Amino acid sequence: MKRINPDKMSKTELDRLGEEAEAVTFDNTRPLSAGGRRALERAANKGGRPRIGAGAQRINITVERGLLRQVDAFARRTGATRAALVAEGLKRLVGV
Repeated sequence: MKRINPDKMSKTELDRLGEEAEAVTFDNTRPLSAGGRRALERAANKGGRPRIGAGAQRINITVERGLLRQVDAFARRTGATRAALVAEGLKRLVGV
């Protein structure tokens, strides 16, 4: 399906598009195809990040600024996230 950018349409085109949209009734529609149903299901199921283990809990921690700069630099070099580095450190500390 072609995407429509209303910012690039003339007033006449916008009026025509509005008339077409108002003309849609239950009588002139059809059921979704199998592909359309799958696409609708995927869009409806976007519930956030995937669950890992028992799920995640957001926490707030305080970290010394110099250490945080080092962590951020390391994360950039390795392509990791801060959260992943903290989680890995905690796992190693508690022996998981």
